[in-house]
This record gives sequence, C-alpha cells and structure tokens, in this order.
Amino acid sequence: MESKKYILGDDVGTNKVKEMIKKELDDEQYKAVVESEGYSLVIAGPGSGKTRTITYKIAYLISAGIKPSEIALMTFTRAAAREMIERAQNVCKSNMNDMTAGTFHHVCNLLLRRYSRELGYESNFTILDSQDSLELIRHARNLLKSQINGDEKLKLPSPNVIQKIISYSCNTFSDLEESIVRFNPKFLRIKDLIEKVWEIYVNEKREQQAMDYDDLLVNTYHLLRTNQSVREREASRYKWVLVDEFQDTNIVQFEIVKLLSSVHKNLFVVGDDSQSIYSFRGARFENVFDFSKIPGSKIFKLQTNYRSTRDIVEFINSIIPSRSFEKELRAVRNNGKKPVIVKTWDRLQEAGFVYQRIMELIEEGYNYSDIAVLYRSHSHSLELQMELLRHNVDFKIFSGMKFTETAHVKDIIAFLKILVNPRDKVSWLRILQLFPTIGKTYSSRIADFVVNLVSEGMDPVEALKRFPENSRIKLDNVINLLDTLYTITNPAEAINYLKEKFYDDYLSLEYPDYAERQMDIERLADMADLYRSINSFLSELLLSERVDVDNKTSKENSITLTTIHQAKGLEWPVVFVISVNPGDLPNYLAINEGNIDEEERIFYVAVTRAKDHLYICKQRLGTSFPFRGNNIYIGNQKFDFTNRIPYELIEEWEVE
Repeated sequence: MESKKYILGDDVGTNKVKEMIKKELDDEQYKAVVESEGYSLVIAGPGSGKTRTITYKIAYLISAGIKPSEIALMTFTRAAAREMIERAQNVCKSNMNDMTAGTFHHVCNLLLRRYSRELGYESNFTILDSQDSLELIRHARNLLKSQINGDEKLKLPSPNVIQKIISYSCNTFSDLEESIVRFNPKFLRIKDLIEKVWEIYVNEKREQQAMDYDDLLVNTYHLLRTNQSVREREASRYKWVLVDEFQDTNIVQFEIVKLLSSVHKNLFVVGDDSQSIYSFRGARFENVFDFSKIPGSKIFKLQTNYRSTRDIVEFINSIIPSRSFEKELRAVRNNGKKPVIVKTWDRLQEAGFVYQRIMELIEEGYNYSDIAVLYRSHSHSLELQMELLRHNVDFKIFSGMKFTETAHVKDIIAFLKILVNPRDKVSWLRILQLFPTIGKTYSSRIADFVVNLVSEGMDPVEALKRFPENSRIKLDNVINLLDTLYTITNPAEAINYLKEKFYDDYLSLEYPDYAERQMDIERLADMADLYRSINSFLSELLLSERVDVDNKTSKENSITLTTIHQAKGLEWPVVFVISVNPGDLPNYLAINEGNIDEEERIFYVAVTRAKDHLYICKQRLGTSFPFRGNNIYIGNQKFDFTNRIPYELIEEWEVE
C-alpha cells in the first residue's frame, strides 16, 4: 500500500509562534526577539515591555527547537522568573519544568550543590543568610578581641561595618583596602585587624560547611573559571543564557554569565543603564557599556513607553541621566496633565499639601491604592506619616523586616539548620541562647565544644551530654528537646514539635505580641508542609528574596509610602516625589563625593513610576543640612534637579 504524504503548513512550530509574536509585539520588541543571536544587549526604557520581550524570547527559542533544559534565565527576584516562565509556557504551550530559572543566587546554589566536592564542600552545606553571616562575623571579631590588647580592641569597627566591607569586596573584585576606603578611610590604619577577622570568618565557614550569599556567587565564579571540565560541561548544557535587569548585575555576576555562555556564545541581556541604582551593593551600570564593547555584539533598543502619558514621557526625556546610552522614549498614551513642580515652605507644609492633594484626587475617582509617595530616604516621610495618621488615612510602607529575618522565624530556622548540618556553629549559638542561664560567652564555648566533637563523627546530642558540668548551665532541657527533634525528618513535623514542646512557652515569656508570633510559626509550618525534606525547605526559604505572609490587618486600598529604591519596577497612576532638594535628592554624601551620576538615575527611576499624574515637591528652605555643614549651597542652584527641566514641560505650583 502506498503511504500518503502529510505536509505541515506554515502555521506550526517556529512559523506559528513567529506569526503570533509579530502580532503581539511592536517592531522594536519583535526585532529584539527574532533577530537577537550571539551576544545581544536589549536597552529597555521604562514602560517599554521588558518582561514581555524576555517572555517571547523564551517562547521563540522553544518553538525553534531549543529545549527548556538548554536555557538558563537569571533574574533578581523569584517572582520575575516565575512570571516569565508562566507567560512563555502559555505562548508556546510547552512544559518549562526543566528550564533553569531563578535568581543568581538560586542558580548558583543549584550548580554548587552539583559540584560542591570540587570546592571541598559536602552537598549538604548550609546557607548563611545576612543575619547568620553577621553573627559569625561577630563571633570571629570576639575571637580576635580575646587575642589582642585593649587599645586595639577599641579600634575595631562593628560587626555590621565589617560585614559590609567584606561583602563589597567580594561583589566588586576589590581588594580589602579599596573596600575599606569605600566605606570609611579611617579604618585603613587597622586594615590588618579587619583582615584577621575576615580570615577567621572564612575559616569558620569552611569548618562549618557553610556559605554566605556572597560565597554562592564567588564560589560559582571560581569553579567555572578554574575548572575547565565543569565549565565546558555546564556551558555546553546551556545553548542560551538570558539575564533580566542586567543593569543591576555586579562584576561577579557578569563574569558568571559570560562563563556559562562560553561554549554556544548566546547571551541575551535586558536592562536599562539609566535605572541602575544599586552601586552601594556592587551593581555596575558600566556592565551595560562593557557588554556593548564585546566584539560582534548586537544592540537593540526598546523606546516605546506604554506606561505614562505623553506629557510625562516628554518630561522623562528631559531628565535622562547624562551618562546613559542614547535613547528617546516615545509615548503611546495621549496627553494628560503636565508634571507639577510643587514648592512648599518646609516639610510640614509639604505633608499638608500631599495630604490635601490626595483627598482631591480621591474625589476625582482615584483609589488610595492608585497613589504612591516616593522619597530618597525613609526619614523624609516622617512628617507625611504623621499627617496621614492625624487624618486617619490608611497607608502602607514598603519597608520593614522580611518574614525570614524576624527573630522568632530565625530561631525556628536555626533549629532546622542544625538538624541538617550539626556543624553549623552560627545556629548553635542562636538556639543555645534561647535557654535560661546560657549567655553569649557560654553559648560560644558550648557551640565550639559540640561542633568539634561532631566534626570528629560524634552524634550532636551525645556531644552535648559530654559538655563539662557547670552549676550555671543547665543543658538537660536542650538535650531532651533535641533528642526527639533529631529523629524527625519532615520539616512541618519538626516545626510543630518544636513549637508545642518549647517555643510557645518561650514566646509567651519574651514577647508582648506572642500570639501573633505563634501564628507566624504556624504559617511557617504550613509552608514547610509542601516539602519532603528539611534541607529542600531551607534552601527554598533562604534563597527567597521575600516570603509573603498574609497580614489580615493590612488594607489593600491604602496609599503606598516607599523609598525610590524599593519602588523600582513598580508603577502607579499617581506619584508624588517629595523632598527633591539638594542634600536630600541628590543626597548630600553624593554631592560631597562628586557622585551625582547615581542620584540622577535615582531621580529618573522615581519619575518613571508615574502613569497619569506626577508631582515633584521641593521646599523653599531646602534640607536642614544641605551639605552637612557646608553653607555654600545657599543661592547655588547647581545641584537642584528641578532647575534642569525645561519650563514648558511643567506646571509650577507654590503652596501658601
């Protein structure tokens, strides 16, 4: 029997998706998706559809025959990665479970678990969050203090300062001296002491089989750079490496993605150098320029703004930071209201204006949730907070501690950590101090004693039993609790047992809001119930940039008060930017250091959040401390951002 030929039409596979992409994307987005290959840089202006472009790039690659497992997507939030994958899955109707996607730290953690032995670690190494890292640095600092004389002890900076110096050095490939100068040059005279603390800290981490967040990046870079077989294996695995928010990458992250794309040489990065505002943690807007200089690299620009009215877009074009890729945004939306420069006498009058104008906007039909007030520093909002409270206006502040950083949740996590890795000294130090009569000094001795015996192969509970007797130290309660806890392998069961047998009583003795904290622990147990092992739960929890917990007392329809840094990536119909005065914005330290570039980018990020209305508030008196004692500001308009804006693009209001 002669077989019948069945010919596929042009509406399947790549052609079908290509056709769909052509309909869904504008010309700039389409070119960035379809024509990008090799090293491709997409300069994405605010509101230009950055997420959409990355989403369709993923879908286009899948339709072209690239397997999900051959793509690595690096983002700065888990939510962003999840959103892009879900959208791409809807477009190309393919299962994306095998795709490597998530934050840089998440992807590095996956890789390091795979090759941990190459670096001298076991695969069950624990991850130190920022607070754990701080505690271990404090421990290292105390060890050093016990070895040096009194005068030198007084010279040591706080553990928090040492942590910042070390972290900046790791994330920027700076030597210790450069990093110290970045934070406080006066510490140069004790550089050798800081170096010793760092050395003790590094040794402690190694002994405890632990890595901090910086280690996840630095160790991944070191592994890929020095181990050719690992580099070639991993770079061969990923035919495409995609990076979101590329302007926020530091030099270590840039080097990692170059190494991961070193075989197939397909590196697709999307970002906006004008929105790079995290230099304090090592981000380099220069990475965008350096990428563009790679031989054969392609540059695409997304310049169509879908967010803001034409009036606001014209305003934005007038304040594009001076050291930026050339770009000119084009508005899709019709004209609305011109941005307003609002002059008030002081912050109290500014607060009164913002409140009154918000009430007028509510009467016009806007909701409280449509409105955001942005500021350079949190302290700039205090008068406004009081004004809103006085009038019983609901607001929420995008700040405060993350769920995993609250003391009670960190206590539970510490218990879970020693169940997985009993050599984790930081966690031992934390949990021991929860028990009566065990202070910092004795907890250090006990932790050292237990970890040393565990390192020799002894059971941790047995090690506790062997600690020398002392009338001030009662370890029976610790031993009895851990004796059962070490037999539990399910994370939810472990949390519930700990809560019932010990932690509920502890909370009721220590905190006036113990009931709310107990509910947080119950919520943590609910989350843990989704995981089979304690280790997998901890890895997911500690690599999450935010664990959202329902807060039933918060109201959705409330005004948002936020720093500009925390507003990045968000948008509102109505935006107030307050305290745009030299000394406030731009920040006085930046003025003194001659570092106005980043302040320009911060201001740019702020105004690009607005969709319909934009109000920029400045005080006639300016900041109370324009240059922190430098009086030459008065009458000098050089650093006033509002003076750079063409008069015809704005309205000017004077509040009386």
